Amino acid sequence: MEVKLEREQPHQSSHWIIRVGDGENFRNSKYPFWGVKRGRSGCIKTIVRKFKLGDVLWFMTSKNNGGKLIGMSEYSTYYDRAEEPLIQINTYTNADQHWSGDDNWDIQIHYTNLYITEKQDIKITIHCSAIIMDYKTFIDKISHNLYDHYKNFKYYAEPKILIHTP
Repeated sequence: MEVKLEREQPHQSSHWIIRVGDGENFRNSKYPFWGVKRGRSGCIKTIVRKFKLGDVLWFMTSKNNGGKLIGMSEYSTYYDRAEEPLIQINTYTNADQHWSGDDNWDIQIHYTNLYITEKQDIKITIHCSAIIMDYKTFIDKISHNLYDHYKNFKYYAEPKILIHTP
């Protein structure tokens, strides 16, 4: 007889936690994607390339802004602004996305099935400077079971509808 551990992942998708600062640009997003800076050596893009269709993305505000998960979605694809230097077909400007500031969020991570999780007040603090983190790495440092949260959202909630990108 096989015994499942309490924190065992019930499906094949990986879960990723992505920092969104104070969350305002995330909340203001017009299209279903989040942008991250490339990083000095392109390390962020290397991490994003590990994402697979259907992986679960959790969006976390900084500790100073509540340190909680404000959204959850399923990864679909990514685009790099640097790969569209003349004509932007798959990438958008900060203004297009209704983001404030002129930061260069080159890597645009697209997702589907966005669930807003703010009201559930899922507070987590991760002592790590990374922008994107693999949940498996920090599972023992987080008191919430994100696999269970994901399962409950998928079955009991409706995703937020955003304008879909072409």
